[in-house]
Amino acid sequence: MAQDEPRGVVVGVDGSDPSRRALDWAMTEAQLRGLPLYVVSSAPPAGTYAAMAPGAVYAEDMNAALESVRTETEALVADVNRTREAAYDGELHVQVFSGTATEVLLGMSERHVMVVVGSRGIGGFSRLLLGSVSTAVVHHAACPVLVVRE
Repeated sequence: MAQDEPRGVVVGVDGSDPSRRALDWAMTEAQLRGLPLYVVSSAPPAGTYAAMAPGAVYAEDMNAALESVRTETEALVADVNRTREAAYDGELHVQVFSGTATEVLLGMSERHVMVVVGSRGIGGFSRLLLGSVSTAVVHHAACPVLVVRE
């Protein structure tokens, strides 16, 4: 994030149903607050591959992976916006980073007003628990966190 980039609402998306619901909520929150929305996705770096691949090859492959994630994320935003009762018409930025979802969202939490994440319920007693990313963000974020459940 550039230092002059306005603070806003951040939502982490990965294409799952919980992240689609989180995106919908984040659109509403950003609109109600009059803030920009930052839709964030990540592509984890391939650790072993990075050590074995020549630098230029790794960089090219990583750029292709990030571009693929960006395309998928933009399609997700368009799809969720189409299904909303009222289309989101505020300032929106799609950002894709190399790294784990947790580290990316925690980094964003230091510069923004709110982070919105979905939570994957997996049934049984574990239904009471949050997913690993949402748990880490709730416990370590530098700003308020909204966890969207089913």
